[in-house]
Amino acid sequence: MALTIVMVMGIMLGMVGQSWKSVKQRELEEEMIFRGDQVAELVYQKLLCKNAILTQNTVNQFLWTVNTPKGTILDDLVSGRDEACVNGVARKFRLRPSAAIDPLTNSQWQIVKPTGDTTRFAGVVSESSEEPFRKSFQSIYDSKMLDDKKQYSEWTFTWELKKPVP
Repeated sequence: MALTIVMVMGIMLGMVGQSWKSVKQRELEEEMIFRGDQVAELVYQKLLCKNAILTQNTVNQFLWTVNTPKGTILDDLVSGRDEACVNGVARKFRLRPSAAIDPLTNSQWQIVKPTGDTTRFAGVVSESSEEPFRKSFQSIYDSKMLDDKKQYSEWTFTWELKKPVP
């Protein structure tokens, strides 16, 4: 009888542990979307500041360079970066320190570079190979770039997410 009770309690504790892991992963996933979106928004706002016509050929010239005197562009953005906008207004672009960290790996995001240009910064991506719970982003983005991905490492948070879809 006592052995049966111990077995049942063990099974129940295992189930609680699994559901706790799922709850924690869902929370980290939401935090990842929140932070990644902040980076994507910052890059998009920089492009708007420069009045860039948002096509791939013209955008690359307005994107920040990956490596800076302070380290990477993420380090630079945490410190704050001044830019002169096309209308003559100076603007400071700043990223919260926590937004520069991937919540799933608890390390700095991997930098996404535009196709064909390894020196420019287009956004961020996680290194995590875990399978995401979320499969659709229609409630957040017009773009379907993040829909139906198999791993978090396929979720790229770039300025293109913020671009209105015609």
